[in-house]
Amino acid sequence: MIGSLYCGIKLTWDYAKRTVDLSMPNYVATALERFQHPKPTRPQHAPSRYTPPSFGQKGPQMATPIDNSAPLSDAERLRIQQIAGTFLFYARCVDPTIRVALSSIAETQSKPTQATAKAAHMLLDYLATHPDAIIRYKASDMILHIHSDASYQSEP
Repeated sequence: MIGSLYCGIKLTWDYAKRTVDLSMPNYVATALERFQHPKPTRPQHAPSRYTPPSFGQKGPQMATPIDNSAPLSDAERLRIQQIAGTFLFYARCVDPTIRVALSSIAETQSKPTQATAKAAHMLLDYLATHPDAIIRYKASDMILHIHSDASYQSEP
């Protein structure tokens, strides 16, 4: 018999269609409750802020503006770190849509600012709007060949 739960990930097998769905029911709801995040007043359908490119502009374009906002307190920094850690597992397992937003929050978590807190709030609003992601894997006839160097970077 094949299991239906692995490391908190629910596995839903469909043998006729040769698929397996991975989900983490109630993971987001539990985390939002832990972080005392209220339900957003308007649905949030993007996990992070989008900065459109400026076509025809001379010189380099910044993907995000430089952050000059005020730093957060130690308690707020700890909250940002907890949010990043909690949802990193979820993103890797079942919801790749939040990886970019989570990465930008994680890269500033040691010295977070008001902009980091705003980004974390936007991410939590997105997760509250879309709480139960499911990722589906489908069997195929593909043959994957891998070559590996087991002694990578092992020379003195």
